[in-house]
Amino acid sequence: MLQIMEEEGRFEAEVAEVESWWNTERFRLTRRPYAARDVVLLRGTLRQSYASGELAKKLWRTLKSHQAGGTASRTFGALDPVQVTMMAKHLDTVYVSGWQCSSTHTSTNEPGPDLADYPYDTVPNKVEHLFLAQLYHDRKQREARMSLPRADRARAPYVDFLKPIIADGDTGFGGATATVKLCKLFVERGAAGVHLEDQSSVTKKCGHMAGKVLVAVSEHVNRLVAARLQFDVMGVETVLVARTDAVAATLIQTNVDARDHQFILGATNPRLKGRSLAAVLSDGMAAGKSGRELQAVEDDWLAAAQLKTFSDCVRDAIAGLNIAGPEKQRRLREWDSATAGCVSNEQARDIAAGLGVTDVFWDWDLPRTREGFYRFRGSVAAAVVRGRAFAPHADVLWMETSSPNVAECTAFAEGVKAAYPEAMLAYNLSPSFNWDASGMTDADMAAFIPRVARLGYVWQFITLAGFHADALVTDTFARDFARRGMLAYVERIQREERINGVETLEHQKWSGANFYDRVLKTVQGGISSTAAMGKGKLPLPSIESLKSSSRTRGPQPGAVCMPRAWNLRTRARLAALLLCQSSALSFLCSNLSSASSLPSRMLTIFLMVGRAAGSERVHAMPSLASRTSSRWSNLPSSRLSASVSTGRFCCSNRCTFLTRRTSGSLPSTAIEPVTASSTTTPKL
Repeated sequence: MLQIMEEEGRFEAEVAEVESWWNTERFRLTRRPYAARDVVLLRGTLRQSYASGELAKKLWRTLKSHQAGGTASRTFGALDPVQVTMMAKHLDTVYVSGWQCSSTHTSTNEPGPDLADYPYDTVPNKVEHLFLAQLYHDRKQREARMSLPRADRARAPYVDFLKPIIADGDTGFGGATATVKLCKLFVERGAAGVHLEDQSSVTKKCGHMAGKVLVAVSEHVNRLVAARLQFDVMGVETVLVARTDAVAATLIQTNVDARDHQFILGATNPRLKGRSLAAVLSDGMAAGKSGRELQAVEDDWLAAAQLKTFSDCVRDAIAGLNIAGPEKQRRLREWDSATAGCVSNEQARDIAAGLGVTDVFWDWDLPRTREGFYRFRGSVAAAVVRGRAFAPHADVLWMETSSPNVAECTAFAEGVKAAYPEAMLAYNLSPSFNWDASGMTDADMAAFIPRVARLGYVWQFITLAGFHADALVTDTFARDFARRGMLAYVERIQREERINGVETLEHQKWSGANFYDRVLKTVQGGISSTAAMGKGKLPLPSIESLKSSSRTRGPQPGAVCMPRAWNLRTRARLAALLLCQSSALSFLCSNLSSASSLPSRMLTIFLMVGRAAGSERVHAMPSLASRTSSRWSNLPSSRLSASVSTGRFCCSNRCTFLTRRTSGSLPSTAIEPVTASSTTTPKL
């Protein structure tokens, strides 16, 4: 009996804990149709924690900060670990697109369009792929930074690789239980946020395809509740985004929800009574018609049906009444006022009868499709109705649009915020839009994100930018490579990586060779003969052989010259090795004294900073200091700090290799020559 009491006590304590959690500011606006007791009943006795839960809190703080400042988190769909790590330097969230996954990375490796017909673990798998990359680069960065002296670490840029991921949950991939399992996968795989859309899971289409079929408002609310319940069971604060495709949808699965009635179309031609579209098409197929002939039958029937919403039908009927004009206007105003809310079709018929419209013909069953779907008039108004219905159950609302229309953005924001003023909104900066044909100037496009951010759209994203960027770079480079060979690679890729400070220039280091050298050395007592970035990587000659082959073109005391034929990478690695082995060496890359050795637009200056005799010393190349040019006569030495690109070579005593790149020649005043008596760091 004592054991039973203890079990019940633990259960009640956990229920109280959940209730307290729900009463925090995070869930002040969230409504749940279930109790804390229901959540705890679905939990096991072993408490678990999830890394994505911490990133979900981070995402919430990020979005609320943008909301407070009238700004937006801007991001795009990431394809792979390279993209997600490059994005981390500049953006504060990451998007994972179902479209990109369906076309490039399904669980079955079978590509296809965005019909959500791929296995439902496809997008969670991509989330895990990117999340593990984030975790790895975070670990790698920590090892590299904590291996630096404090002064060097203070100068080294820190990148927050752990940017929250928001993932595409499509329609939930089925009923409530499928949605629950999908959301569980997302939490386990690393998603900080998930979005669910209100299309039918059977006929799901990309947001910018035709033929979209909505589910009833109530069904999508159930999906959102199912997702929230799963997050609660797992004890996470995953951000839930509710998307509606009601603007462009033309069909709806059912008429069960009264909130949808005002947007469903019906036939108004009484001559079609008893001749439904489905029956006519069935007769046509029985007569041997197919393809274009069958499509023509459907088109003719729809044209004859004179489809309208019931509200438009009643307005036309009032306008046709044999009454005075002022009375017509009064009845029209009364009709609009009485049906301004979400009234059912039955209620609307009663209101119409009270206004003298009793014999109107309107039938929403006649035009149903062969699959049984009802005809739907999509609009921003329909999206507002759905946004208001979803708001109590979701954290962010997203209205999918067919064009970058600020007026539509404004109408949706104002419509939702009239009922839920603190609602956060999301916007798809879709690559499906023809932005150049939108009527916007370049200035308008540049101002678009901040403009709609002020309306409350706190999360804005280009769903497929990773896909398009990948395709553009690969196509243009492949074409140029086929024509110009290695020069195309050097000009388009390698030099641009160096110019822009892209870490993949040193791809071995980017992939973590240094990190796993640390692992090997830790395992093997501090040394490893098989270190990936250790000896043997480049065939570097000994210091003595270098001295014997040095040129005599004006090196300062202790300087070592290097053969012209060595490439820049070899000279840089050699310099790092020299400074690791000597306490006061300065060296000269005599090859750099010739302008012909570099492209005409640039000059690369190598500075080696190492630990020498207990103090940091900069050893510059004196031969470069003697170079003068009229093109540099007006450039102050302080401007040399511009356009800096920094890379690192980690040696036993942590040398740093800095590449400074600019155009023109080097002024003689830019670098102080190194002399035998130098004891301080020259100023640049």
